[in-house]
This record gives sequence, structure tokens and C-alpha cells, in this order.
Amino acid sequence: MLFNKIKKTFNVQTVVLALDFRPLLISKPPYEEIYPFWQLFYVSRGEMSIERNGEKQTIHAGEIIFRPPGKSSTMYYPEGCELYMSLIDFISSDEEMNVFGDDPIALDGRERQLLSELIREAASFYKNTPTEPLWQELISSALESFLTRLYGRLTGVFNSEGEGSKASTRRQISETVDRINLILEERRFSTITVDELAKILGESPNVLMKRYRREMHESIIEHFLTLKLQSAIQLMLSSDMNFTEISELLSFSSVNYFSKFFKKRTGLTPTEYSKEYSLR
Repeated sequence: MLFNKIKKTFNVQTVVLALDFRPLLISKPPYEEIYPFWQLFYVSRGEMSIERNGEKQTIHAGEIIFRPPGKSSTMYYPEGCELYMSLIDFISSDEEMNVFGDDPIALDGRERQLLSELIREAASFYKNTPTEPLWQELISSALESFLTRLYGRLTGVFNSEGEGSKASTRRQISETVDRINLILEERRFSTITVDELAKILGESPNVLMKRYRREMHESIIEHFLTLKLQSAIQLMLSSDMNFTEISELLSFSSVNYFSKFFKKRTGLTPTEYSKEYSLR
């Protein structure tokens, strides 16, 4: 078991706040912040930048970055662009938190799924029942599990293939895989095949698939479907579109196929999901 290999579980004393901005339309200028607790920023769409100690870093879609307590930094948001960003403020005195470093970390598919579920539940909790102690305990436990999993990958205990490997940061991802991710992001509302990607990039499909899985710890198609799922949920959250319109916008062959895809990935039909999270 993963936790037995790591021989470490994180202790999150309190999750101070959880916010889910979909989208976050920013008009204010860059500003400096400093807080007495840890902050985790997750970008699911678009990008943002953070400057600390004179170094400015950009966090792209699918990446997280940690801000330590008591350390000042300046946040930059792109003008005129939609940013889908989530934020978790939490208190932890674990020295192992330092392993996460100062650089953006590219999450694998399972980590993105875990974090998205955690943020959705936490944001709903802090909006509706912020004083319920059981919910606070559950959210803290979920965050501890996510941190432990990420810690295991960063320290080389495991990866999503079951082999020892350090977690991917954007600086460890090749230019080819970066280009694939950019193309998939641009095509999330249409369709694309591995063969098409291979022709665009001038490489064989097999080489492309192996390289992508090695660096991202998931398949190209799996990542593309995750982007479509994220878009579907975002549209359900922030638009008045019905499920047929959403399925057409995301280039599914039919609303029936979209519903089956959605249930396979979330365990709920779009209607059940909407009722569960009071989206409609």
C-alpha cells in the first residue's frame, strides 16, 4: 500500500477556506499578499502567475503551486482571459510540506480527479455548512490523502504506473508533450485523434503515445477526455445550456453517449450530478 511505503501521513489541522472560481474574471492590477497559512492554487483552465523572491512563475492548466505561510508574493492574472482557478487555504506544521517546493507541479489524471472532487466538496461545504465539525474533518482528511499521494510521487516512492519516479513538474515535461497539451486544450470543444496529433508534430503515433504516458502518467486520450469532462462540469456550473447543447458543443455524437460518458467518469448521470450539487 502507498501509505505503508511512505510511512508518513500529513496532519492538516484546519482547512481555513476553499474557493472555486469558474470562471474568475480579473480586472484588478497585480497585488502583494502574505498569509499565516499554506495556500494551494490549482489552475484547471487558462493560466496565472506568481512572483516571489524576484522570480515570476506561470501556472498552466493542470498544474498546482503551493504558497508557504508568512511568505509574501505577488499574483498576476491575464487580462481579458477566463481563468478557472481553485484555492485551498490550510494549516499544517509538517516539515514534509517543504518537499513540494516553489515550482509548479503538473498533476497526473488521478491527482487532478482527486483534487477536483476535494475542491468541489470543500467549496460547497464552506458555502453552506461552514460550522459542521464532521465536514471539516472529512475535508481535512481528503486533503491529507491528496498531499500524501503527491508526496509519494515527488519523493520517488511510486508513480501512477506503480514504479518509482519523481512527479512531473512543467520543467521536466518535454516540448513535444507541452505542445500536445496545448493542442488538446485548444481542441477540447472539437475532436482529435492520436494519428492527427502525430501528423501535426511529425512523429509516429506509437512514439508519441509512449512519450506522453511516460511524462504525464496517463494516455493522450485519457487526458483529452478529462478536459472534456472539466468543460462539461464548468458549463453546467456557469451557463444555462441544457445537456443536449453541452454535448453538441463538446462534439459528442449524441446526448445519450455524452450521458454514458459522464456517468462512467463521475458515477452519476448529468441530471443526478446537477441535483447532487444543486447546479440547476
